[in-house]
Amino acid sequence: MTETNAVAEKTDDAETVAESDADFGNGGVDEKSGRRYGRSFIYLALKDAEEAVRKIDGNERRVLKKNFAQALGHSDAVGRFTHKLAALKGYDLVKVQGDNVKLTDLAVEMLYGPTEQARLRARAKAFLSYPLFKETFVQCPKNQDHKMSFVDDFVRVTLKIVNDRETFLRRFLESAAYAGLLDGKPDAKAETIRLRPAVAAPTNGEAPQTPAESPDAQWVIFPPNEIGSLLDGLGLTSYSERCDVSQRAAGEIAINMADRKITIELRRPQRVVIRTDDMLADVTEILKALKSKGFKT
Repeated sequence: MTETNAVAEKTDDAETVAESDADFGNGGVDEKSGRRYGRSFIYLALKDAEEAVRKIDGNERRVLKKNFAQALGHSDAVGRFTHKLAALKGYDLVKVQGDNVKLTDLAVEMLYGPTEQARLRARAKAFLSYPLFKETFVQCPKNQDHKMSFVDDFVRVTLKIVNDRETFLRRFLESAAYAGLLDGKPDAKAETIRLRPAVAAPTNGEAPQTPAESPDAQWVIFPPNEIGSLLDGLGLTSYSERCDVSQRAAGEIAINMADRKITIELRRPQRVVIRTDDMLADVTEILKALKSKGFKT
């Protein structure tokens, strides 16, 4: 490498880092204190993330980190590439093992699933794998118009994304639309949005039924802020890092009228799916945990 090229590359890297910091939402600078404020957020929308992981060979399912960086247009695995890689991990599409970047099972399903329904279901799961998107999605009502000003307030106050909220909202809406969870076109400046419920995949590996086939058999994501207490009540807190929690979109009710009182009993099943590499050992411990909390199996 000549001295001229070395200087040019160094300058490009410096500009790349500066641009990535701004676009990644790392916060602005408070003029009085000089400190950054606001919260960083994901660098890529879901469609861009899918296009990125397509650079990884589907047969090998892995690539050297440096080669992956070059495939994405970077001279080395630094600068904006690190933010792109973090985004792919945020969507649960890649894992980094040493110098290798590997496709996850979810990425393989999203890229090479046997049906369009399977691929769309994988996109929805990837979208909800990113915590800030999932938290925003859960807080919005489904199948009805919802004011964007409410979403903006939630992002600013609860998620603490002070700067570049429009960028965050644009990526959220673009990703939700790509995952089939948004009605209409994504527009961060729209007055209202309409989200669709996310249907969870059944544990037997079959494709989930569409709302038209069986409305009362849908499984939808469980509110994240309630998952901890649910798992604690089941004695399954230790499995929180490798489980998915969902509940039926609709349930049953029983009404009893007696003694000048009307009693409504709600029956809405909840489901915990635990990922495992040792089925027998885990099921033994799970049964013990459930029995310790008074559940009969």
